Amino acid sequence: MRSLGRLSQALALAIVLALGLVLALAHPRYLLGTLVGDDAGYYLAIARNAALGHGLSFDRLHPTNGFNPLLPLLLVPLDRLLAPGLGLVSCFRVAALVTWAALAASLLSLRSLARSVLEDAGLEERERTVAVGAVLLFAAGFVAPKGYYGMDAFLVLALGLAYLDRVARHGLLSPGLGAIVADGALLGGCVLARIDSIPLVAVAFAMMLARARGPTSGHPAGRALAGFAARAACVGAIVGPYLVWNHARFGDWLPISARLKSAFPHWDPSASVHTVLHTSLNPADVAALFLALLVSAGWTLARLARPRNAAGAGGPGSALVAMDVWAVYVAARILWVLLWSRLDVQGSYFILAHPFVALAAIVAGSRAAGVRGARVAAVLLVAAGVGLAAAKLAATLPSVRAIATGRGDEWAIARRVHDVTREGDVLYGGAFGLIGYIADRPWINGDGVANDRAYQDAIRDHRLAAHLARDGVDAVAFAALPDQWSADRPIVLTIASVLHGARDTLRLDPHGLLLREPMRRGGGSELWLVRATPARDGR
Repeated sequence: MRSLGRLSQALALAIVLALGLVLALAHPRYLLGTLVGDDAGYYLAIARNAALGHGLSFDRLHPTNGFNPLLPLLLVPLDRLLAPGLGLVSCFRVAALVTWAALAASLLSLRSLARSVLEDAGLEERERTVAVGAVLLFAAGFVAPKGYYGMDAFLVLALGLAYLDRVARHGLLSPGLGAIVADGALLGGCVLARIDSIPLVAVAFAMMLARARGPTSGHPAGRALAGFAARAACVGAIVGPYLVWNHARFGDWLPISARLKSAFPHWDPSASVHTVLHTSLNPADVAALFLALLVSAGWTLARLARPRNAAGAGGPGSALVAMDVWAVYVAARILWVLLWSRLDVQGSYFILAHPFVALAAIVAGSRAAGVRGARVAAVLLVAAGVGLAAAKLAATLPSVRAIATGRGDEWAIARRVHDVTREGDVLYGGAFGLIGYIADRPWINGDGVANDRAYQDAIRDHRLAAHLARDGVDAVAFAALPDQWSADRPIVLTIASVLHGARDTLRLDPHGLLLREPMRRGGGSELWLVRATPARDGR
């Protein structure tokens, strides 16, 4: 069985290295929608525009707070250093490889964390080797091939696992300035990577406080509480400036993207579950979401039924405490998704759930049936990892072949958008993150994710046409079915503000059609680019 563990780790490494080579060598056209999701275009454009002197802006006209700040803060200097000409391909490559490096780092943390957890769970060295290999192969097969490169998810994965690994090795309240700064920086970094990582910080500090005030901290009460307060101050010093900047510049503490994605505090579970089931999640991710909720809840209940152990400062039991933090966070994060989601739900929102489920399965197997149970769980994880990686490859190859023959080549489509418009033209429309980046024109984001609240207010006040006219919009892009519009009737687009629950319309003349291109994604829809109709009736 030990050979299976080594083989599993070798396969996991091979998958990750192969993905790195693809990201480094393949033309970006083959990566769009396969390894790089559309939302990556927002980060790519914001970072490149900042490096070009346009500030933190997707559309080059207005600053936007519709982004999580850590990835742009990394990409702006790296684009200047590694892509001095700021070319589209080179900046794309920088973002893809930076996020790949975060994934690779996360697997190193997962390896260390898994070893600590399995040692605390009582597995012998031989069984740990098999189990760690299985967990890594599952993560490499399921998580690594997802289309999150150029996006923030792998930063959350890397920082979250690094923090949990520190807890597993040193405890929740390990002493020393270095430990305090490291814990605070990792938790604060998680929030800057994705603002919806706040539940991880809340869970971690709740458990720190419980241990600091209880008999299991491993330190005198005053010292433990001081460590808790110092970590809180460190997180505040990292996250606070971003929140204050948001509020001072845009009137909101949170980025507009967070306000669009979450309906909190307005509770509508049926609408939220509908969003989960009918937006971006594929069947595997839907199944993974509900499985992770059950596993995390089961872990938490089982641990609550056991006597507490003294693991506040590292040593035996600390790794299971890290699993406790992880379990409560996963449950809280998924419950938030199920209760308050709107607009869209993506698998990246609960990316930390997948390695948790894998590791919890090994521990549960060993508790239920000893060595045999752990081995069965490990074999199942290996089979799942290989199967999921193979399924991703099988799903990707038809897309790659289609792109190679020119069908739905979104890179080429975006460049044609550039070619049919003029220097200085302002474009508007849709959730076209990558096409907006590749077109390399000022592009006002249509779904509002990379925008600001003023855009949402214009829709609410039925003044969208006037708002866009003031911005000098010259052309409007939208997705349409091939027979949806014809030359003998006006094009009437309904534009929604999810923030305000309001709608407005734009009227376009079909004779102003500039471009009509079939897209590979979107259920056979086409990208239409139409000259903007001047605002009428004072709107």
